Formats: sequence, structure tokens, C-alpha cells
Amino acid sequence: MCQCRLAKIQKNRKACSMLVWNHLKKVAEILEKTIYQLKDQLLSKYLVSEIKHPTIKMIAI
Repeated sequence: MCQCRLAKIQKNRKACSMLVWNHLKKVAEILEKTIYQLKDQLLSKYLVSEIKHPTIKMIAI
């Protein structure tokens, strides 16, 4: 890959991260929590749901 494509990918990644961070900040303010508490809660709920109902099934060989 050329350097210009790598730079564009990196810019897109940073922009996406900033959008997510701003959204989490707004939601955290509404719920009167910190961004880190909100993120931890979201990841915890996701992990519990994946353990109960995995999206990728394991097959014993």
C-alpha cells in the first residue's frame, strides 16, 4: 500500500474515534456517569450476551 493510502486510513480511523468519543461523552452526561463507567457497562453487557448466546458457534472436532 502506498503512503498516501495509509495516511488516509489513519485519518479516517482518528475521525471515527473522535465521533464515537463525542457520542459517548453526550450519553454519559445524560446518564450522569463518566465515559469510562459507560464504556465498562457497555462492554460488560456485550460480554454477558455473547456468553449466553454466542454469535460464533464452537464446534468440537
